Amino acid sequence: MDHLDFLDICAILLGISFTVAKLDAQGRKAESFPHVAAADFEAWRLWTVSIYRLGLSACFLRVLFHQGWVVYMSRHPVTGPGYSKSQIALPMLLDALFLGVVTSTFFRGSRARARRRELGIVLAPLTPQQQAALAPEPEDDHKPSNDE
Repeated sequence: MDHLDFLDICAILLGISFTVAKLDAQGRKAESFPHVAAADFEAWRLWTVSIYRLGLSACFLRVLFHQGWVVYMSRHPVTGPGYSKSQIALPMLLDALFLGVVTSTFFRGSRARARRRELGIVLAPLTPQQQAALAPEPEDDHKPSNDE
């Protein structure tokens, strides 16, 4: 690593955070949540994984690009009073794209968490009372009907 700036450090830390969130969602199985329809669970899981995959990819590419740009600029020294517009525009565009994707990841991740709560997917271990409340009721053919 040639040079790390503030956004590189943020990108590394956010990339780690997004990777952990992606792996957590990716490792969940529908069988662990019998009260949630398997199709709904898989839709939530795939959506959440895709959200964090995009965020961590942006973080990784930001750090990789910045390191490459530093090497490129060290081999092409600035001549004249300052940087040309082409030397400024590309890194600024990438930083704006990076910040936009990270912001989008936070908003979309928040919506994915809200959907998870709607579905009743609880990632923390459940207490016995919570498990009993979420468990599907057993189907019993011998229930007395209210018509009698």
